[in-house]
Amino acid sequence: MTYDQINPKTGKVKEYKNSAEWLKDVEEATAKPPEKKPEVKTFADAMKRYNEELGIRDPAAEKAAADADFIKKQVAEGISAALAKQQAQTANQTPKPTTQAHSASGPRYKFYDGQEDCGCKAHKQTAQTAIHSARSTGPVMEMHAVRAGKPK
Repeated sequence: MTYDQINPKTGKVKEYKNSAEWLKDVEEATAKPPEKKPEVKTFADAMKRYNEELGIRDPAAEKAAADADFIKKQVAEGISAALAKQQAQTANQTPKPTTQAHSASGPRYKFYDGQEDCGCKAHKQTAQTAIHSARSTGPVMEMHAVRAGKPK
């Protein structure tokens, strides 16, 4: 059984399945928007707003902002000095050759495609201890000589 009632939103007749649907539409149409709650302010907040309206500056807040700016500036200068020092250190280091020349034609690269190693003692790699970290801290691992080609 349906109920023919006037829809309070549109003002036209509408068929409702039950009276609960109609009452729901009535409540939605007559509901008032929620009231804004008054802002809870403290005396300090009220004085701050009042001082801003009058143009009175707060010396404590200005000092805190100046201190924060000074700290940021000092940190930025320290970082730039450290970067400049690091760049100067890396510029002074001499690069180590990664390949050694076997002949006048140029270096012989090892691509593991069946090439034979040079048999001379000058070109043999020796095991050395190396530190594998950017900041020279961490685990120490030993390097081992690696041969390309077929094992003998």
